[in-house]
Amino acid sequence: MDIVSRLLSTPKKAGNDPLSGPGSELGDGALDTLSNLIRVLGNESFPLDGDLDVAVFPNICNEFARHVENGAAVTSHEIPASVDGRRAWSRISRFFANRRQAEKAFVTERLQGYRGVVDDLISGLRDIGLRDQDTETTIRQSINAMQNAVSSGELPQIKEALSSTVSQMNATFAKQKLEYESQLRELNERMTSLRQDLVAAREEMKRDSLTEAYNRGAFDSGIVQSLNMHFILQQPVALLMIDLDDFKSVNDNYGHTAGDEVLRAVGECLARSFIRKNDLVARYGGDEFAVIVPDTNASQCGTLIERFIKMVRAIEVIAGAETVRTSCSIGYTEAVPSDTVTSLVNRADQALYQAKAQGRDQSAFIAADTPKNDHEN
Repeated sequence: MDIVSRLLSTPKKAGNDPLSGPGSELGDGALDTLSNLIRVLGNESFPLDGDLDVAVFPNICNEFARHVENGAAVTSHEIPASVDGRRAWSRISRFFANRRQAEKAFVTERLQGYRGVVDDLISGLRDIGLRDQDTETTIRQSINAMQNAVSSGELPQIKEALSSTVSQMNATFAKQKLEYESQLRELNERMTSLRQDLVAAREEMKRDSLTEAYNRGAFDSGIVQSLNMHFILQQPVALLMIDLDDFKSVNDNYGHTAGDEVLRAVGECLARSFIRKNDLVARYGGDEFAVIVPDTNASQCGTLIERFIKMVRAIEVIAGAETVRTSCSIGYTEAVPSDTVTSLVNRADQALYQAKAQGRDQSAFIAADTPKNDHEN
């Protein structure tokens, strides 16, 4: 019997099995490897629709891992602690087999859903092309009829042809408009569902350990997704670039511990200011943060920014006998359909430089059509 078969079978009593007996190097190594694999499965699992909390499954895996290691109880599955060295191998095997099958079904369903969205989009574009051809044919026939009437020189025929052409064109365009609107509504519903999936996926992104904001990698992924959704749904997206004013002096004068406390406090202010589930707050690098605010135009974003700036001004970090205060400068802009990630980020950066050049502790907005000027940081 090989090692895997022995692990998943009902073991003998403790002390009688050379594989799992005390002091067995092979047995201890096998149990350690299995428990580590169980923890990896928990930490790297897919978040299923039935998972009310993404932390639940990893916690269950930790319970099973401890059960493998030392026979601890698995309270989530009513498995009591082992008193004689036995393990509930069949329960462990069945639990992870069922989970793996559920994850496979989940991934298959999601892939089919995304392919369906792409297929719908391609079909819609093809239908639009065919309808445009039909519309062009109808209009061309109407124009030919008018030309024939004009050639005849008979005023009543010209009037009749003109009236018929105008009426037919109006009816054609009205029908086409209704069909477009219907397809757009259906596509928007599909894309809204897709966006909810993207928000769920965003929850799995890595966070910055110091500030609890998302990290730069999460931002890079999120800005691409946001621009794609903006292009498809034609809904506003605002981007904020935030830089702490004179942060280097905080580290120099009060130490990096105080600087870290300031960064944590700013992260908390951001979390309290941009509270919607689809807002993405990220630590862009060093003392710079970035915020992606979907479904929000520049005017609405300005109100949120002013509230955040006031919250930052109120930050007080105690460093020995002194109180450290800080402020921030913010540049923000609103996406347009022609934007790329580079153009959008550069424009927000340009607005940030402008806010600093105007005296810091304030915000500046640059629209897509605003001429760019060079500013000193």
